[in-house]
Amino acid sequence: MPRLDVAVVGAGAAGIGMALALQKVPGLKFGVLEAGRVGESFRRWPAQTRFITPSFHSNPFGLADLNAVNEPSSPAIHAGAEHPSGPQYADYLAFIAKGHELPVACDCKVEAVAAVPGGGFVLDTPRGRLQAGFLVWATGEFQFPDLAPFPGAQWCPHYARVADWSAFQARRYTVIGGYESGVDAAVNLVRSGRRVRLLARKSTWDPQGPHDPSLSLSPYSRQRLYEAVDTGRLEIVFGVDVIGVTRSEGGGFRIHAGDGRYWDERQAPILGTGFAKDGGARQIAELWDWDEDGRVMLSEADESTITPGLFLVGPQVRHDKRIYCFIYKFRQRFGMIAESIALCLGRDTSGLKTGAGAWGPFGNGECCEGCEC
Repeated sequence: MPRLDVAVVGAGAAGIGMALALQKVPGLKFGVLEAGRVGESFRRWPAQTRFITPSFHSNPFGLADLNAVNEPSSPAIHAGAEHPSGPQYADYLAFIAKGHELPVACDCKVEAVAAVPGGGFVLDTPRGRLQAGFLVWATGEFQFPDLAPFPGAQWCPHYARVADWSAFQARRYTVIGGYESGVDAAVNLVRSGRRVRLLARKSTWDPQGPHDPSLSLSPYSRQRLYEAVDTGRLEIVFGVDVIGVTRSEGGGFRIHAGDGRYWDERQAPILGTGFAKDGGARQIAELWDWDEDGRVMLSEADESTITPGLFLVGPQVRHDKRIYCFIYKFRQRFGMIAESIALCLGRDTSGLKTGAGAWGPFGNGECCEGCEC
């Protein structure tokens, strides 16, 4: 049975970034297993969706591109866009993986994972079984949408299942959810000439609220929302807690709020209600401990509290009030996890701490004359 020191599951931003960090540990045998293609989740974004965090090539001045997964590269340069599309970013990840000759196995879905008594893991894949001393879970959350936030949601198209907003040809729609995905759906529908009612529990763009984009609407989305309001085709209703959707006898839909209000629509409402908070980690639920809110419990090194050697990386990572759901946030964890694994194996960690091998508070502190992109 083949054996790796470290297996990384998922070849998105978290998986590719983690692999780049592991590559800096001399002699480490690792591999990345991906169910689809590199950047698969990004390739499934709606055609109009763009990164809300801006990409900018500030590398020569010691500031890493917010969406980069390693220090020298820049999605802005590779894609030629400040707010890349999903496919553009997926192509950037594939470019980085190829350029660094990362050992990525595509179309290799991990079907089961078993922790081995005494340490290590056995992974079942279509190509056979694989042993790994350590396991890094980087499966993200986009492909794990919350499809059942309330009764009747089965009739409603979810944001994550939309390929192109131009396919929505009715005169008007209702969108449920006032955070990023709900606002993005409403904005793109308005841009295509539709009238939209947006139902939101509260304003996520209150300037007096938190400025962390993990908790409030990003400036990019806020700007686009105001532009949509100015068209006169967007109505926003606040204080709405949707508790269900029912089918009407005439073939339409009724949206029910907890306070007794309701709205009738000919088209099924669109779900901008986000993603399952347990995301891809639920695939190996028994190997994690879960808190009362249904979130993975981790050590300070992002390791499972009940399964030694299992690490979580990506947007699901949380520590108290810190939410690492943006690339510029969770990439800070790559070096820490790689160092933890390297120390356990007695490997040299110097490449993770200095020069271009370490992120520092502002990214790469050295001039990037040999930019990869």
